[in-house]
Amino acid sequence: MFCLNDYYLLSHLRMEGKYFLRDSSYPINKHEHVIFRFSDNTELRYQDTRKFGRMHLIEKDKLMDSKVMKELGLEPWDKNLTSEYLQNIYKKKSLPIKTVILDQSIITGIGNIYADEILFLSKINPLTPAKKLSDKDCKNIIKYTRKTLEEAIAQGGTTIRSYTSDEGITGRFQNSLYVHEQAGNTCKKCHSKIVKIKVGGRGTYYCPKCQAGDE
Repeated sequence: MFCLNDYYLLSHLRMEGKYFLRDSSYPINKHEHVIFRFSDNTELRYQDTRKFGRMHLIEKDKLMDSKVMKELGLEPWDKNLTSEYLQNIYKKKSLPIKTVILDQSIITGIGNIYADEILFLSKINPLTPAKKLSDKDCKNIIKYTRKTLEEAIAQGGTTIRSYTSDEGITGRFQNSLYVHEQAGNTCKKCHSKIVKIKVGGRGTYYCPKCQAGDE
């Protein structure tokens, strides 16, 4: 969120967006799609290989009434994120919890990698219909959402596959993953084999023993 004189510029990085501060003489690469030029001859460049990112320019007094803000759910550390809040929403959802936990209108900031890790730590099968989750399940989702994201942030995020930085900066949290991209490997908790399935079109990894649950 960039605070300007009369507007907020909201920039959602999506999967691969990132910003680099460059001298104006630095060659522009083909994936740098938006460039902000400053008076000191530096530039803030937005790079997005897949072009999934989004930008919104919103008048300051209209920010909270904007569609993009209204569609967002609670932040993971919001005091209003309670088991009661989740249960009131989940009880109307027949979709698998893996699909529902990715819904940004409920909790913001949970992507596919972290969803797998949160459900593993919560001992919840990704195919379990959201409406079947108990109060304990909801409390665990909140607990492990915060724990997982805090640890990922502390370790610089997760760097896998095509997400790399030409600055040579990579995260380390991929070294701590329990299930995501671990198909065929031994579970760190029970030594069963991690399996991969598709849930809502998303690659999903889980331990059949630790996450036996309801399917």
